[in-house]
Amino acid sequence: YLWLHVLSLAAYFGATLAMVLFVLPAARAETDPTARRRLLVAVLRRYDPFVITVLAVLLMTGAFRLTSYKAALQGLFFSELGTVLAWKLALTFVMMMVAVYSVFGLGHRLVRSADWQEPVDPKTEAGIRRRLSQALALALLLAAATSVLGLKMVRQGVSEPTPPPGAGEAARPPGTVR
Repeated sequence: YLWLHVLSLAAYFGATLAMVLFVLPAARAETDPTARRRLLVAVLRRYDPFVITVLAVLLMTGAFRLTSYKAALQGLFFSELGTVLAWKLALTFVMMMVAVYSVFGLGHRLVRSADWQEPVDPKTEAGIRRRLSQALALALLLAAATSVLGLKMVRQGVSEPTPPPGAGEAARPPGTVR
């Protein structure tokens, strides 16, 4: 699952970085409120479901790998991964909350207002765009921090879970073959 985990992280990071560096500045530069909304809604209709899917894959592949680590390391799990893992899980939780807020709390709000053909309120929309930009930037920082912690775990030699020496030997009756 490692390659899928890394690919999902790259997809999330790339899509979100594109939003922060290209889409939101282009929308900010657009002077016509209707054209600005059209631009944002067109991008958010694709970005929102894509990011939710990628985050789900990222979360599940991380959980699958964590489960295999726990099974392989058994009693050494917390002593080997405890501190780094606690920080990585905490930052991942915050990143997910910020990312979901940016999609459902802000992005979906813009899409819904366009779908319901609500009038464009430039002041309200500017506030949503500002909060969206801040939330996405924070999510990128948190994703980078969790990536650094993931790399730290890899450097500690836990890139592929392997059982500790002698693990499982006691549970097997004498004379049984693997």
